[in-house]
Amino acid sequence: MNKRIAAGLLVPALCLAGCRGGGRDVWAAAGQTVSTALFDFTIDGVQAVDAYAGLTPEADGLLVRMDLTVTNTTDEALTMFAQDFQIQWGEGAEDFGCCLEAADETMVPYSYRVEPGGSHTGVMVVQVPAGTDGLIVAYQEMLASGEPGTAYFVEAAL
Repeated sequence: MNKRIAAGLLVPALCLAGCRGGGRDVWAAAGQTVSTALFDFTIDGVQAVDAYAGLTPEADGLLVRMDLTVTNTTDEALTMFAQDFQIQWGEGAEDFGCCLEAADETMVPYSYRVEPGGSHTGVMVVQVPAGTDGLIVAYQEMLASGEPGTAYFVEAAL
């Protein structure tokens, strides 16, 4: 590979409702495996829950849990972060967030290492506004130059 790509944190600017159809965007549905330059990932089991591991939503919120599996497709170990994946639920500039801090051993930790050919599976929990009927899990590649690479979006109904 000529250009090294680094897994990077998403920035709020990724919340672009008009991204659909862009030349460097990849769209998938929950349950589908998405292949990036460094790893494959799958978002599955997306569902609204009343509580999870002692976490409960605020009065005007809804908790959503989902399974994230990351499989390293390179020959080098990867360090991943829970905030690598952004959750978007609307078209407003503030309609996004990251998963909540891990409250048990099954949740995606702040950081984790995935060995070459290895996988890591964890639960992501996010709070969204009550009445939300779908969300998008987004990942943005960052090139070694600091420029954004391909953006990946996984749509899930609730």
